[in-house]
Parts: sequence; C-alpha cells; structure tokens
Amino acid sequence: MKVNAKKIIEERKLRAWSQQHLASASDVSLRTIQRVENEAAASLETVKALAACFELNVTLLMVDEVIVSKVNTKPKIAILSSTLIALICSALLLVPTSMASNAEYHVDAAIVIQSKANDETTYHENVEILLPKSINHTIITNVQWQTESPLISGNTKLLLPDSIVFLKKATIATTHKGTTITASFAKFTPKV
Repeated sequence: MKVNAKKIIEERKLRAWSQQHLASASDVSLRTIQRVENEAAASLETVKALAACFELNVTLLMVDEVIVSKVNTKPKIAILSSTLIALICSALLLVPTSMASNAEYHVDAAIVIQSKANDETTYHENVEILLPKSINHTIITNVQWQTESPLISGNTKLLLPDSIVFLKKATIATTHKGTTITASFAKFTPKV
C-alpha cells in the first residue's frame, strides 16, 4: 500500500531519530524503514507499527491511491529529487556526524529545540546519546572545568570532533559497542 513517506520522515526527524532507531523502536527492520522512506510503500502491519511508534492515527501515514495515480511522472521525479536533497541536508543538521571518522553518533530525547541560528541544539527529558567506538571523544566532569559554580553531581562536558556537549545528570556507560550516555539535558554547540 502507498504511504505518506514525507510524513514518516518528518515524524522521525522531529524526534531526531535515525532510521536505525526508528527500526528498533517500531520493531521493523532497517531495510523496511529505508524502503518505506524511499519507495513510499509498506504493508499494513508496518504502517500500524510506525503509527504506534509515533503515537499517530494510522490514516495519517497512508496516501489516497487515486491522488497518487493522477500525478504526472516528470513533476514527480523533480519533486522526489528535491525532496531527497532536502532530506539529506536536514539529516546532516539533525544527526550530528564526525567528519574525522565518517561515523555517526545518535541522539534521542523527548524534546528537541534548535536555536534560531541553527548553531545550537538542546535536548530535554530522557536524553540518550550513543557513541560508537570509532568516534573520538573526551568526557570532562565539572570538577575539571574549574568553574566558580558549586558542584552538581552528574554534570559533564563531552568533547566531540565537531561539537561540545554540556550534559546535566549524566550517566555514562562504556560497552564493547561504544559509549552510552543518558542525561536529563544535553546542549550541543559547535566547536569554535
């Protein structure tokens, strides 16, 4: 069945989720998520899983077959091409990447706020950052900052190749896959 791929991508990006995170959260394979977003087609079970994951009505993710069949092919290709370019550009802004290693780190949170200048992003409530081992990073506690403010347990600064992240109430765990950070707040600012 035809689905509203634009709406699915929009909902995923609104939550700052990667395709892999959406696949895990909806219990659908990564390949299926890629196919849904690229081909705008999915089974009813997949649409139901995505709607449940986004907490939306299933009908919001579906497309009326009659409307789709009336679209001329040439404008459709032009729209698809420009949409794809826009998605790639927005993906670069929403999913921070390390230029040094070409590896991605993923950030998930209940609330995401982008500054007007698009230079800072803040994440609030249930923040989760996944750093693969391939990403160089340094973790500094507020004792090492040598600030004048009183010490607040769990506050941390994370130095990444392309940004500095300020964390509140952070818990950091290192596994064989990389580093997982959970926090109540994270603010990403570009390195100057």
